[in-house]
Amino acid sequence: MIKDIFFLFLKSSLLALGGGFVFIGFIELEIKKKSWDSLCDIPSLIAVSTSLPGPIITNLSYLIGKSLKGSIGGLTAILGAILPPFLIIYFLAPLLMNQGASNYFVATFLRGGLIGVMVFVLLTASRWTCAVYKMGAVSFVSYVLMTALMLMGIHPLFALSIGFIVNISWGGKRDIE
Repeated sequence: MIKDIFFLFLKSSLLALGGGFVFIGFIELEIKKKSWDSLCDIPSLIAVSTSLPGPIITNLSYLIGKSLKGSIGGLTAILGAILPPFLIIYFLAPLLMNQGASNYFVATFLRGGLIGVMVFVLLTASRWTCAVYKMGAVSFVSYVLMTALMLMGIHPLFALSIGFIVNISWGGKRDIE
């Protein structure tokens, strides 16, 4: 299973150009494909990893790997997740520095990466929106309100506080499972 964890995170990191939020969507799909979602609670691990300091990719990789196979699984997942970006930057950076964005192939590659990142971010956002919609009307309204406030330039902490207050005051006290 250690080998499977390494290659899962290697593949996910290699294909998830665009950073942590793209990686989140990609790794979530890959874990469901392997039917490992019963071994670890992905939404909870995503929430914890985004609240920890440091890169989301390494935090999430360690937490998922640790829940699958202990500390060795966590370290293996981190190695698989950081190896592709390290190698790409190490070998591709000198080429990009010499060629620059004026080269047709480099510019096309960067445009393609941008489109891929946008697709993964939109897919992840739509899954999160559907999940919040299933929680009920009050949660959905507070989610839409928080998102709108952040898009208007309001500080995220203030927007989250308003959404929390709306959810608590209109939604009432709910049992937490």
